[in-house]
This record gives sequence, C-alpha cells and structure tokens, in this order.
Amino acid sequence: MPDHRDRCATALHAHHLVARRVTARGTQHHVGREAVLVADGGEFGQWAQACVSAPTRLINGPGGSIGSAVPFAIAAKLARPQATVVAMLGDGTFGFHMAEYDTAVRARLPFVGVVGNDQCWNAEHQIQLRAYGAARAHGCELLPTRYDRVAAALGGHGEQRTTRAELEPALERAAVCGLPACVNVAIERLAAPAVHA
Repeated sequence: MPDHRDRCATALHAHHLVARRVTARGTQHHVGREAVLVADGGEFGQWAQACVSAPTRLINGPGGSIGSAVPFAIAAKLARPQATVVAMLGDGTFGFHMAEYDTAVRARLPFVGVVGNDQCWNAEHQIQLRAYGAARAHGCELLPTRYDRVAAALGGHGEQRTTRAELEPALERAAVCGLPACVNVAIERLAAPAVHA
C-alpha cells in the first residue's frame, strides 16, 4: 500500500496557484523537533494532517470542528514558549477568530499561521460536488480576502504568496519575525486525501 503522503501529490495548476502539497511540504521545513503543528478542520486542515508531521500536533478531532487554529496556536505558544508553533488553516476558518491575532500581538506570542486560500468553503463544496454535481454546487464561494493584511493591521506580520518560489522565503520570514504571522497562500480547490489504516 502506498504511503498516504504520496496521495498529497499535486502540481501547480495552469494559473500558477500554490498546490496544497507544495504548501504542506514547504511548511514541513519549519516544523522542527521542538515544533507544534496546529491543523484546523476543513479540506486544507486535512491536507495538513496528511502531509505535515510534528512531534506535537493539535488537531480538530473526530468531530471535525473548524475555527480553532488561531486560539490553539496561542495556547500552544503559552504552553511551549520555546517551540515554533505553526498553524495551518483554511480561509473560511480564519474568519472565526481572526481578531485573536490582536491577542497574540499584545501578549507577545508569535506563531506562524499558514492560510490555504481557495476562496471557498471547500469541505462543503466537495460534499456538494459528490452529492449533486458541479451544476448544483452553490453557497460555498468566498472572496479573495487578503488575510495577511488583516494580521498586519492587527500588529502582526503578513504576506500573500501565489507561487511556489515565493512560499519558502515567506515562511522563513514569518518564522523569524518575532510576531504572530499570517502567510496567505493561494491554493487549488481539491478534495482532501483519503487515508485508510
């Protein structure tokens, strides 16, 4: 049986958006021996769980809740101040607790937030595609919001990245900036990998 990480294989599509695999593998470099990985729900969070390993992982659990990544990242940094904390979350989930970047700035609790931005509630979109087909999928579109600018406006560090070449340097800057950081990454809309034990 092939390793589940092999199922993460995607390439940059025609519009040069950063694929989920590239984002996950680029992030892996910054998840070191003392790191904490926070993976939120939704399709992007499932890609993170499938493709990124860390000695400590905080995930959304079997109930599949969404929106907890930023508060979990703050809590992880409080619990392990020397650890690099990397939170991977989708664009829809960012909206739940985006103001907590302000909390992290005031408390001086840096972490790296990686937002997989496909401009969609993709988990619901994938369910609709499977159940009803593309012609009947609706109500899942999001705007091309600049979540990096939200983090910067609240006193954090923010960067928008749309190509693979830009991603690694942006993650490096986010990891060393000393602020709560948001790297907003344009990605494709893909279903999460299915992993069978």
